[in-house]
Amino acid sequence: MRRRVLPALLVLTVLVLLADLAGAPLGPVRGVGDAVLGPVERLVAPVPDEIDRVRADNVRLTEEVRRLRDRERTSDQVAELDTGELPSVTARVVALDRAGTSGPERITLDVGRRDGVRTDSAVVAPDGLVGRVVSVGEWSADVSVIGSPGSGVGVRTGAKGVIGTLSGSDPTTAHRADELVITQLTRDRVRAGDAVTTLGSPGSRPYPPGIAVGEVTRVERAPGRLTDTAVVRPAVDLATIDVVAVVTGPGRTSGRTP
Repeated sequence: MRRRVLPALLVLTVLVLLADLAGAPLGPVRGVGDAVLGPVERLVAPVPDEIDRVRADNVRLTEEVRRLRDRERTSDQVAELDTGELPSVTARVVALDRAGTSGPERITLDVGRRDGVRTDSAVVAPDGLVGRVVSVGEWSADVSVIGSPGSGVGVRTGAKGVIGTLSGSDPTTAHRADELVITQLTRDRVRAGDAVTTLGSPGSRPYPPGIAVGEVTRVERAPGRLTDTAVVRPAVDLATIDVVAVVTGPGRTSGRTP
């Protein structure tokens, strides 16, 4: 019914406009138009139930678009995850167990023992190292992120691979809460702009070698000290991480050759 009425309304409207342009008296026309269009407008106008239905459809479509965008963003992040030849399982951050001034100190993932996750497994985001698994349930796992108390990481810095220990703070070095610190660096061997990667652990647990950790922003050379300290900007923004990979592969499966 409404599909047949709408073309008629359109034709009537055009006729009124043409008459107006031609200078014809529109008083009688408008009177007839009001008499005819009034009931028709009420007929084709949305009733309250339809308005509610349209609003609900808009909400549903908006939510569907949000879900599709979230799925696309997740797929992009999964494609960027890289744990080398070590097998891994993809996970999402679902909770913050503890938070510090620079972001979370612990995060919870939506994978667990049933997914092959073990304690002391490395957790990697598309941009680099996140931390290591410290406890595992059937369906979830808690991760201690780099920079949190007691989470020292052996690292290599620069093209020459200078070895040091990375932590979240150093009482002798001033730095921002969201920066990391490398201590025990060989004197005059590290400079700003050097890349920092993991040194590696036996059997790649907890940390495989060569995972991006961050970049040196400045080097502290305190008088009287035999080593340097470097301030590092983390590769991963720990306050915004979402999709990660948890290394599930075995450690060393054969003994060293004597």
